[in-house]
Amino acid sequence: MSTAFTTLISGAGQLGSRYLQGLAKSHIPLRIYVQDIHEESLVRAEQRWDEVLGPKTHHDVSFHISFEPLPRHLDIAIVATTADVRPQVVWEIANHAAVRFWVLEKVLAQSESGLDEIVSHVGAGSSGFVNLWQRISPWHRQIKSQLGLNHPMTLKVGGGKWGLACNSVHFLDLLAWWTDEVLQEVYTDRLNPYWFEGKRRGSWEVLGTLEALFSGGSKAILSTGEDEEAYYYIEVGDGRKSWRILVEEGIASCSDGTVIPGRYPYQSEMSAGLVESILENGRCDLPTLAEAVAMHRVFIRSLQEHWKRVVNPAATFVPIT
Repeated sequence: MSTAFTTLISGAGQLGSRYLQGLAKSHIPLRIYVQDIHEESLVRAEQRWDEVLGPKTHHDVSFHISFEPLPRHLDIAIVATTADVRPQVVWEIANHAAVRFWVLEKVLAQSESGLDEIVSHVGAGSSGFVNLWQRISPWHRQIKSQLGLNHPMTLKVGGGKWGLACNSVHFLDLLAWWTDEVLQEVYTDRLNPYWFEGKRRGSWEVLGTLEALFSGGSKAILSTGEDEEAYYYIEVGDGRKSWRILVEEGIASCSDGTVIPGRYPYQSEMSAGLVESILENGRCDLPTLAEAVAMHRVFIRSLQEHWKRVVNPAATFVPIT
């Protein structure tokens, strides 16, 4: 295993363990270190590794409570923790090891200062990417290639309780990618005046509608309803032609009659290709850390202002993950 690339997965929960499963398919030999402060998460991650015949691959995997046993050089660090601790975890990793490449989960952080900390800890000598995965979804890439829309575009998302506070960044990035525009403003005046605890640890949610404006005049209108189901649909158009993407049904249909079937890939299906692209080429199709931080900054600032206005005027962060 002397030629294996050193790989860290920090955060072995639901998402981190799926990253691990996916890496079993990598054709590049990996020396994988899985770290989590919770023993039960490490046990579950090891079970999931076994489920995909991980022990029979050409990779070497170990599981750790702390970073101390890890080497002082890491080729790639995947940070799949929750947003509340991500800046601290990135600091701990960077303080322990030199890291060539980073893959960070969204939401990146719960405050603008947290975003600044992450950028500082990653440093100028490393390359960072953020897993806003719709850019590497084969279905969305196919839709993008046939979109045929003029600028400005309007993207609408509707449905049940799909997690507007925690998941809106995916759709904001989707429109940024489809239009090559930059997020400028997020308006929260149509959000409900109360928040409620989400399903994930450390997360709070809010219902209503977010509106976002982009540099070329495109806009996003993201809405959640009272329906407890987490389904959603996407619509995008330019006033003359439109697309409707029914995620649950796996159908994208255009007003001109074009139909593109598809589905969203699981994280375990994306991990190997993502890591291989980064290690072999030094790049991937995810947004860079700089791009994602710029978008997060606008989004986090607006949500934090709403949280301060309706929940806690003294708040220094907004508890989303």
